Amino acid sequence: MAIADLDLALGSMERILLDSSTLIAFHTAQEEAHPLAVHLLGRIERADDPLRGYCSVINATELLVRPIRTGQREFTFMHTFLTGYPNLTLLPVDMFVATQTAALRASTNIRLPDAMIIGSGLLAGCEAVVSNDEGWKRRCEPLFSDFRWLYLADYL
Repeated sequence: MAIADLDLALGSMERILLDSSTLIAFHTAQEEAHPLAVHLLGRIERADDPLRGYCSVINATELLVRPIRTGQREFTFMHTFLTGYPNLTLLPVDMFVATQTAALRASTNIRLPDAMIIGSGLLAGCEAVVSNDEGWKRRCEPLFSDFRWLYLADYL
């Protein structure tokens, strides 16, 4: 039921921005939202599904901290995931992203990392943000109506 509700909420979307919390839920079986994140990334991976995932280098940075602390094997695993997962695009930072980020920060006063993630998604043409962080959704959703905000726990 929860997976069907998430798929219904995604509808015909083709480009979604994944927050770090969604990617962490995908990699952490103990997370309550793990099955939803696995389903979502499974859809992104499939060639016959139009859904594609995007994440910012800020997300990648957040996902690499613990593996770097833990050891080479864990780092290699996460690095390979971030650079090689099918249909998951890592959005780089360039002057366009820097300008978009600065404009978002200036107009909304949200934290710089959040502005960079959101700015990257806007420039990539993402239609939705998928997060497992209720606080992030609550803070950002009222400021950014360009996205549909999907909070995984709403589908549990």
